[in-house]
Amino acid sequence: MVHEERDISYTSDTQNERNKLDVYYSNKDFQRDVLVFAFGGAWESGAKGTYRFIGRNFVRRGLVTVIFNYSLSPTPIYRIAQEGAAAVMWVYTNIINYGGNPNRIFLMGHSAGGHLIELINSDRRFFSPYRIENPIYGIILLDAFGLDMYQYLSQPSSRNDRYYNTFIQVFSNDPQIWKRASPMRYWRNIRNPHLILVGERTYPSIQQHNRLLYGKLRSSQQAPVEFYEIPRRNHREMVIYMFFSGNEQYDIILNFIKSY
Repeated sequence: MVHEERDISYTSDTQNERNKLDVYYSNKDFQRDVLVFAFGGAWESGAKGTYRFIGRNFVRRGLVTVIFNYSLSPTPIYRIAQEGAAAVMWVYTNIINYGGNPNRIFLMGHSAGGHLIELINSDRRFFSPYRIENPIYGIILLDAFGLDMYQYLSQPSSRNDRYYNTFIQVFSNDPQIWKRASPMRYWRNIRNPHLILVGERTYPSIQQHNRLLYGKLRSSQQAPVEFYEIPRRNHREMVIYMFFSGNEQYDIILNFIKSY
């Protein structure tokens, strides 16, 4: 049986709906692996309740799942990342009360959510205020967008992206901020296991940046890394099709989690 606790504040601002999370669990008596999901939406849209199916499907497969809201445009990217780190710290501190193992927290992010989880994972500044080592045990990138925002926004063609104005609101007009907010800049800090999933029919920039990160981690051997291209899937389908509990991505993700 799947239990849910919704709208839990993960910061002191208890009135802020963008700083709330939902927990999905089955039995509080066991310490199960934990999956924290960050949705996408180009920093323009998205809400945790939309992805309730992910929370419930993973619980049925033996995990504890957390899905969190975060602020959207025009909130600056560093504030969004601070919120992401705060959500993870709430999980680290409290998930044992829901049958989760705080020492086995895996983060999964789709699209912009992939950027968010990799930024707080690779840039050490986001957990340093808590005086704790990075509590993230593993990372699952689900068609992650924006791993190298500097490279993407520096291209003249990026101005044709319908989300360009949103990107500039979040990342500013300053190329130095684009660099500092690009997870690819910090890839040498990565030490935890990584699973990278991309759709065969996703956007070229997503293919390029995810393959580049995979290549860097694999060649350096500094962190375990696995890469899968999912046939016939476009960017949105990579998350939408997870509505179906028999989706092959669940098996890939769960096998990855069990392997480490």
